[in-house]
Amino acid sequence: MNSLSKKVFFPVFFFALICQSLTASGQKALTNEDIISMTGAKIAKSIIIDRIKAGTNNFRLGADDMVALKQAKVIDAVFEEMFLVTENMPTLQNDDIIALHQGKLSQNIIIKRIQHSDTRFNTEPDALIALKMAKVPDKIVEVMMKPTRAAKVGKGSTNLIAGDLPPHPQNLPAPARSRFSEPGVYYEEYNPGGNYTQLEPTTTNQTRRGTVGESVANQYTAGMVGTSERVGLANPSANMVIKDNRPVFYFVFSGANRKDQNTVAENIFSGVASPNDFVLIRARVSNRGREITVGRSSSYSSETGFGPGAVPFRFRKISNQLYKVYFDDDVAAGEYAFFYNKGSEFSSSLKLYDFSLQNNTKPEK
Repeated sequence: MNSLSKKVFFPVFFFALICQSLTASGQKALTNEDIISMTGAKIAKSIIIDRIKAGTNNFRLGADDMVALKQAKVIDAVFEEMFLVTENMPTLQNDDIIALHQGKLSQNIIIKRIQHSDTRFNTEPDALIALKMAKVPDKIVEVMMKPTRAAKVGKGSTNLIAGDLPPHPQNLPAPARSRFSEPGVYYEEYNPGGNYTQLEPTTTNQTRRGTVGESVANQYTAGMVGTSERVGLANPSANMVIKDNRPVFYFVFSGANRKDQNTVAENIFSGVASPNDFVLIRARVSNRGREITVGRSSSYSSETGFGPGAVPFRFRKISNQLYKVYFDDDVAAGEYAFFYNKGSEFSSSLKLYDFSLQNNTKPEK
């Protein structure tokens, strides 16, 4: 490494370490005692769950710890969120299952604890008799016989859920245009009879340009690192929740004249040509909410209308006004948004169709 390279590399490297440390220490890590205190103070379930999702944790989830939480009246929904954000929970054995059952943990929570853990169960006849004598429900014993580990990818992945989801049929008959009351994006539910749930549009102008880290890095690299343009969305998750490994959507257009690309219409579906005008982006989630990158510029280039985390999708034209949007592979759990991919409009506002995708599909690293 020459002297110029060292001069550029080391300040940026150490600054990145400092920023990482400051970010990690910016919010107190939650403990069991915090959960018990908030529960005792009758803090709303939704607030406790949002706090778990937003920060780091030092949860203890051994059998005795879980019994203590249960005795403090911590509810099942909070336990589930704690499982999702906790890494390296203690390995479960038969005695742990008996302790959890006798501690009055619900059957559902015991099963989910199994699915989120490494296990070392004894299923020899004598051990099964001991479980029966302890009145452990048969359904729990069945899961112990063949435990299925739920996928986990880290503390920020709160959309992962345990257990299998039924596969979404990819060849359901296309609906008639008359099934949709107005233009928009609709999720295809695959229960008997089939329903189509509309994704409500969100308009945002919360544009942020660059970060402190990018600013310092640019100073030491003469602008080579560049600056990102990001759009923020409030709340750590979307209101629209979809539980599906491979969702199917329908885009419904009005068929009117093409819109002026230099303006943002209140109803963009009155002039957009096809799903080609949209990009599906996986949002980055932090304690400030969700964020997507819609552009990047440096001393040497400028790119607008793209973003890290873009997810490829396929579409099929059903009619001039109706398109089916689908995926070749399962889509990882996370927060997503379809956004109108016209760079000329980024300076004013963005129209997004956001949804929270919950499943057990692990994102690629």
